[in-house]
Amino acid sequence: MERIDKASGENDTVELIEEAYFTNVEKVPDFKSIVILDLPNIKQSALNTIHSAKKNNADSKIIAIHIYTTKLLIEPLIRAGINGYMMYEPSVKEFREAIACVSTNELYLPSKFSI
Repeated sequence: MERIDKASGENDTVELIEEAYFTNVEKVPDFKSIVILDLPNIKQSALNTIHSAKKNNADSKIIAIHIYTTKLLIEPLIRAGINGYMMYEPSVKEFREAIACVSTNELYLPSKFSI
């Protein structure tokens, strides 16, 4: 969370969603912000997690963090509705870039990916 705090601007509302939020899928909090899904730390499937977050946070921008490194695995996440994707353990710089990008309604992907 410290990296997210360092990367967020004064006007950004950024929430990190981990397993604690998904103990009851129907009770995902309602955020009007940028939501960062730490997918490896959530015990349900990545796609189910994204669908749950989108259902309860339709106005939020969603950035997914996962260990996936191939286009084949990332494309379904994009189709499920994420606004950005970062590989696991992103730097503060990557967080800043992703937050800035999705804040302007653009899709954020690591530089090695093009979809």
